[in-house]
Amino acid sequence: MTHRVTFVRGARSIEVAVVLFALLLGLAVTPRTAHAGTITAGDPTTTSADPKAVVFKVTVQAPSGLQTATLDYKLFNPDTTVGGSQQAEVNGSTATEVTVTLNTNSNERYIPIGSFFRYTWTLVDKDGTRVVTPERSFVFLDGRYQWQEKTTGNFTVYWYGDNVRNADLALQAAAASTADNEKLLNVKLTYPIRLVVWRRESEGEAAQQSRGGSFDRQVVTGGARVAPDVVHLYDPIGGFVDVVRHEIAHIVTKVAGDGPFGRLPSWIDEGTAVFAQTDPGGYRFALQSAIQSDNLTRLRAMSSPANQANKVDIFYGQSWATVKYMVDKHGQPKFADLYKTFRASGDMDGALKQVYGVDQDGLYNEWRQSVGLKPIEFPPEASTGSPQAQGTRAPLGIGVPGAGGTVSQGAGGDGATTPATASGSKTLPAIIVGLATLAMAAGMGFGAFRLLKKPKTRV
Repeated sequence: MTHRVTFVRGARSIEVAVVLFALLLGLAVTPRTAHAGTITAGDPTTTSADPKAVVFKVTVQAPSGLQTATLDYKLFNPDTTVGGSQQAEVNGSTATEVTVTLNTNSNERYIPIGSFFRYTWTLVDKDGTRVVTPERSFVFLDGRYQWQEKTTGNFTVYWYGDNVRNADLALQAAAASTADNEKLLNVKLTYPIRLVVWRRESEGEAAQQSRGGSFDRQVVTGGARVAPDVVHLYDPIGGFVDVVRHEIAHIVTKVAGDGPFGRLPSWIDEGTAVFAQTDPGGYRFALQSAIQSDNLTRLRAMSSPANQANKVDIFYGQSWATVKYMVDKHGQPKFADLYKTFRASGDMDGALKQVYGVDQDGLYNEWRQSVGLKPIEFPPEASTGSPQAQGTRAPLGIGVPGAGGTVSQGAGGDGATTPATASGSKTLPAIIVGLATLAMAAGMGFGAFRLLKKPKTRV
């Protein structure tokens, strides 16, 4: 009997210890805030009041307070994927709208209208909870206008206002120019192209990448290949079809000639683009005047675009005439082979020697003789470096041209809209709680062990 009484007292002591242990353990693992892991985000939005910037916004509920909000974006084109990150300013509020303004046309960055974006927001609260919103996508368009779009085959055109006729012409001319240049260069364009059409050059001026105030004031830009899959068309008056044909030719020349070791010299790139027009327009007259005065330029000095306004028309005219001479005299197969050979090597002199048996100086002298001029001896001249893209410059038959430059889903198209999910990032607090729990468990266990070992007493 005495033994039974003593045993019951010990059991009650154990029960007390276990209950106390459970209470302490519960306190140890209870979160410091009841709202941890409950970040919620509204639907992200994008706006662009003009071609100079895109504004990204998202509303956030973070009961423990928002610590950081980071925009991650990517730009897609057939050549590569580029992107970046930008943090929004946050004030630690539990409910807030976070905003990032991405400048798109500045000295530091040029993201052309028509670019294809994908983006997410990464949100972190003061407890360390991290949420990444579902990826969204959109085509960046000039927010000053109400854009419409139409897709035919591999081409999507964007236009606004009463400009549907030029939108249709752009689709037709783009398809025709692609077919002609694929045949000329023996290549195939495999990816979709976007065409962005402004009603007039002045309305699209803010979307252009400036080449300097003086140059821009003196030269009309009819259009530009601003990406491997995006063409801008700024001046649809008069020679619009040839502007389209010219810029689409730049899309195909890039596929045929730009390779891992170099980009096409401007003289062959621009010459092929003017050759794609139905007529070279005012470039022919500028060239005739230059031939009469022998005011021409060595080919290897034409690897980059003309950087003086009064040289633009002669540059395009001489480039066109050189390409026309090569195709007319030596045929299309050799011309396509030159592109293929250059793409593999990045060396125009070497490619010309392999296909035509002459370097750039030799080709220039051959062409000079074909227009009634004497060949000349050239002093050695250093390379001027890789050519840079530019827009099509006047004339184009109407007093417009030039070229080259830098993603299909409709404007403002969204991706998945499933709710954001939180992934815990509380490893360190968990470790601390675990260690504290083990310590308390060890202490309580030792106390219970001593209680069980107390000497039995008799009553």
